Amino acid sequence: MKIFSSELNTQQKAPLVPRRQDYTNAVFYGLALVLLTLLCIYVIFRGASLFNPGYRWIDNLFAFLLVGAEFFIILHAIGYLATVVRSLRNYRVTKTRVFVPFIEPPVGVVIASFNEDVAMLEDTIVSVTNLEYANKKIYILDDSTNENSQKGARALAEKYGCNYVHRIDRRGYKAGAINDLLKVIKDKYLAIFDADQKPVYNFLKETIPLLEEDEKLAFVQTPQFYANSACSPVAKGAYFQQAIFYEYICEGKSTSNAMFCCGSNVALRTEALRDVGGFDETSVTEDFATSLRLHMRGWKSLYYNKVFIYGLGPETLAGYFTQQMRWAMGTMGVFKKLITSFLRNPGALSLGQWWEYLLSSSYYFIGWANLIFMVSPVAYILFSIRPLIAEPLFYFAAFVPYFFASLFVFYRSMGIRGYKAYDLVRGQTIGFICFWVLIVSSVVAMSGKKRPFAVTPKGIQGKLPIKYLTPQLMMLTLSLIAMAVGIYRVVVVTDFVMLINIFWVAYHSLLLGSVFYFNRSFRGYPDTHIFRDWAESKVVSAASSPLTK
Repeated sequence: MKIFSSELNTQQKAPLVPRRQDYTNAVFYGLALVLLTLLCIYVIFRGASLFNPGYRWIDNLFAFLLVGAEFFIILHAIGYLATVVRSLRNYRVTKTRVFVPFIEPPVGVVIASFNEDVAMLEDTIVSVTNLEYANKKIYILDDSTNENSQKGARALAEKYGCNYVHRIDRRGYKAGAINDLLKVIKDKYLAIFDADQKPVYNFLKETIPLLEEDEKLAFVQTPQFYANSACSPVAKGAYFQQAIFYEYICEGKSTSNAMFCCGSNVALRTEALRDVGGFDETSVTEDFATSLRLHMRGWKSLYYNKVFIYGLGPETLAGYFTQQMRWAMGTMGVFKKLITSFLRNPGALSLGQWWEYLLSSSYYFIGWANLIFMVSPVAYILFSIRPLIAEPLFYFAAFVPYFFASLFVFYRSMGIRGYKAYDLVRGQTIGFICFWVLIVSSVVAMSGKKRPFAVTPKGIQGKLPIKYLTPQLMMLTLSLIAMAVGIYRVVVVTDFVMLINIFWVAYHSLLLGSVFYFNRSFRGYPDTHIFRDWAESKVVSAASSPLTK
């Protein structure tokens, strides 16, 4: 089973010819202008609707919550639209870089491991060993608490001639392990990979010259491809969810010098890390928190949109929820620091950088927004609570064009990059059913409580027990009950407002029902380990390879 080729970057899309690209961009700019116009119309309508007579105190409460949720979505929609425009207009890094200079300053290649499967870890070590870069040292930072995992990692280090580092305490988790290494190494740059991230041969040859060309560039971040996306519905959904981030969003952030480190698949300047005291050990997303420190110290970042790394995505809902909880807690924890930093020193970042960090650190509050969207139509149908009082025809005239235009622009923008709407819906759906995880994460993050660093589980796993899906199933039950009651009332008395709310509870029921599609056991990879065939076709033993001497 061949997952990918070691000779070609199969995920790098062929660029459009100049004329066709200009035409495509012009069409998108026109669509964006239309969407902004429709958005302004809807915002005016929603603002005016708050002053309509007839609201009770309970209606006002729900109206306030619903408007807040809508404007949260609108804020991030504007952010996405602006990001796409900046990407199409200004991002040229990957497209213009054809010839790469032959430069090989010393690089420390770090593999972070914690109780990982030995076979999977070996695949990563093999890939890193065969990076075509002579002046590199490989460090296995093993924080494993499992004795067998420790023995396996140590044996692999000896087998492939790597430096093995194991700490007795786990202070700062992954960030602490890298910071301890920073104290003793002399390498000019670090390349960091998680234990399941396999780089192809030219990763260092293409990223390190970028750092050499700009002494103020702190790091170069690259995307990743989930090699196991065909192995489970969760992995596929997670892949298409992150594809949205790794395309326009990262490119747009890079043009604003606001691209943040993602913790793996990244090459960093050790001088920059030391300048900010190393990785931030107070956050479970040390990469994101450290990026903010770097930018506030005047360092720059770059996103290089070319896939060099093939990793493993979460394969079950348990793994996916664990991953999303860690990311959400970390970024929302930085949200508090961001607001404080802005109030104390607004000149520390440019306006564009503040904007990008605001969007990134607040994104996971979407769990609250989705809960409000689900509760509002249920409250109207079952309890006659009216969060929106307006003439139905005005609602249709203002909302429907904006709603469908936003969907069209989003799917069109991703379609330019070769993504199908059906696949993107997978990513949006799995993100929606994660609402309760994100809500809990926000409460933990805002309260300042500490949670231990959790690695996304991989390999053979069972279904998530029903008791852990109680919030999703409760909302699904309420939505179905509301839909049945609403249909009954429409049959008795024709009510256009009721029809609108029936549509929304039906829509939410469909999304929530997908939890049964995603909640499956994962029984391992077909035929062999996901990377085994590739590794065996590419590997040259460390002892005989001239690249590792």
